[in-house]
Amino acid sequence: MHLDREKILEAARVVFGRHGYRKASLADLVRPLGVAKTAIYHHFPRGKEEIFRALIDREEGAVLGEMEQAVASVADPRHGLRALFLAKVTHFQELRRLLCVPRDVGEEVAALYGAHGTTFRERERSLIAAFIRRGQEEGLFRPGDPDRLARTVQSVLNRQELALVFEETPEVMTREVDELLDLILYGIMKEGYGDD
Repeated sequence: MHLDREKILEAARVVFGRHGYRKASLADLVRPLGVAKTAIYHHFPRGKEEIFRALIDREEGAVLGEMEQAVASVADPRHGLRALFLAKVTHFQELRRLLCVPRDVGEEVAALYGAHGTTFRERERSLIAAFIRRGQEEGLFRPGDPDRLARTVQSVLNRQELALVFEETPEVMTREVDELLDLILYGIMKEGYGDD
């Protein structure tokens, strides 16, 4: 068997998805590959931590690609935010189902992921800011600093990700994304805040 980084990452994806980062050992990672631990160190000299980081980088690339593709297919900025966020949570929900990720493992991975400063969040925020700018130019969104508004929108959406990924069905997840975006885009007040 020819061992390369991709084969190691595929095996690691399944092991981390089922057992979590802390419970997964290097022995767990090499078992499905049928190789010795030293073979792993040839590709990942820092071991489990380096494998986990490489796996996150790979998943980020895949998700960003799906998000950018979804964004490119939508002209209306209001619908663009929906397409962007749905592409992201749908990817993670499908991954959770494929790997049979239990909730506690999802929480652990989300916490570990959140602890890493990544370019993923910056690129995601940039996509959101682009939609906000376009919405402002079209007179759909209120004026304001698009980068600051994007940071706020991203923060709200990111706090809901884990709950959405663990929804029972894609239909329920989509309905909850729509309700959340409706609140973000239109609010709950009939009049503007401070209007009497």
